[in-house]
Amino acid sequence: MKRISVLFFVCLFAIWQPSCNSKAKQAKTYHEQILLSVQAVIDSSLDFGDAVQSYEKQRIISTERNYAGLVNRTMNKINATGSFRQDTVLQYYANEMLAFYKKSLEDDILPYALTLPEGELSEVQKHTLDSLYAKMTMMENKYWARFDWAEKKFYQENEISKAE
Repeated sequence: MKRISVLFFVCLFAIWQPSCNSKAKQAKTYHEQILLSVQAVIDSSLDFGDAVQSYEKQRIISTERNYAGLVNRTMNKINATGSFRQDTVLQYYANEMLAFYKKSLEDDILPYALTLPEGELSEVQKHTLDSLYAKMTMMENKYWARFDWAEKKFYQENEISKAE
């Protein structure tokens, strides 16, 4: 009888283990989908910064519109991906970061860029652009840190290290 009990638990563990590993693999795949989407926006912030620091009105506006489009498409993609088994932590913090980018672009930099004259900018105008961009980069670090925390939490709660 004792052998049957032990055998039962061994079989149960053998059946249970692959399903846990499967969940971890699914969680890892989900994480990678979210991360790749968000990473494209983060990487593009450098190109946007180059455009702002070019002090060329049309380049700033054109790059901002492309960047804002990427942010909106990424938000839609994240929302379409949904949660992972009712776990919304990655989705929430990815959307929080994307909403920050969207607000910064729409409320700060684009409105100011639209008021700029064509041609050479004054030192005050350049300083204002630099300040707006510096404000954005300082704030984005906060959102990156929050998303990084969410990734770690998601990894831990879904035991993703077991999927590797």
